[in-house]
Amino acid sequence: MTLISLTLLTIQSVVFLAWIALAFRWLFALRADAVAESGTALPGPRWAIRAFRGGLVAKCYARDRLWLGILTLILLGLSLILSLL
Repeated sequence: MTLISLTLLTIQSVVFLAWIALAFRWLFALRADAVAESGTALPGPRWAIRAFRGGLVAKCYARDRLWLGILTLILLGLSLILSLL
């Protein structure tokens, strides 16, 4: 492996860790919304679907959606670059 490949792979792993952290934070927030709406500790599928819909359209999650999209595009771009090297 060349130095540029190792550098790109390292950058990709850091971006992936950021993507994982943001994705889990968003999912835990959606679960908290479902628990709050249902009033039970284990909300059913109906509440989960409502929470996911809220996560996709609510303004309070717009920043999370934007950053997940940006990080996803960066990961895809880095994967493309690494495959071409």
